[in-house]
Amino acid sequence: MCGKTAVSHLRWEDVYAWASELTPPATLPPDPETRINISPSRLRRKSEPDSMVWEFLPVIAHDQGLDTPSEAIWPFIPSWAHGRLPMLKTGKLLSTANARLRRDGQPFAPTFMTAWRQGARVLVVTSWFYEFDSRVRPQVPYAVFPLNRPFWMMAGLASAVRGVAGSRLSVAIITVEPNEVLRSVGHFRSPALLRDPREARAWLRGDRAEALSLLRPHPDETMGVEQVPMEIKIPGNQAIRLPGTLSQGREQ
Repeated sequence: MCGKTAVSHLRWEDVYAWASELTPPATLPPDPETRINISPSRLRRKSEPDSMVWEFLPVIAHDQGLDTPSEAIWPFIPSWAHGRLPMLKTGKLLSTANARLRRDGQPFAPTFMTAWRQGARVLVVTSWFYEFDSRVRPQVPYAVFPLNRPFWMMAGLASAVRGVAGSRLSVAIITVEPNEVLRSVGHFRSPALLRDPREARAWLRGDRAEALSLLRPHPDETMGVEQVPMEIKIPGNQAIRLPGTLSQGREQ
């Protein structure tokens, strides 16, 4: 899964310079705020709906010929949830931060199939993401970052949300099988990571068959991992001393 990520010194100008096959709008929005510890939106206190903490990720969506940047609520909020975190009939929160790719039958769980059928595909742009070694207790956290560029572009599915911090999108990050790098740190799912500008464009604009073909493990040789402090586990905690490879932002 991908349940925690980071946005560090990310500039839309640099994103579109790399994603050269996309068509940006004439005016770009302000660059995303640097936040090194982003978890899905959550209730501080489950018994108090007003204690909601909304979290956002930078995304790019294709609309009317343009590939437009914005920020989307994380996690995915289906229409039947009426602008709240989705809950099961038992009262338990339904986890929609990730949309797990299925290799048999329908490609995603029913919660995400309307977005898939409608072509509500987006690019999720992050500097790196975190995974936790499930083989040990307590689980050791690792930052996972690209070696050949300063950010990841992940495949995502979106849903429109009304009445939450204005009308905007919400997003789920698609997950696939891990590569050997992730297996080496005890993790068994991976975000669907797009490899180059052509793949970024194809995810937004291609047909379903082409889009599905992009959802596979990432090459080992262009993925790096580094252990990070245990304090990253605290949702929203930004006061963390990261390793030098991460702490100053990655070279553009």
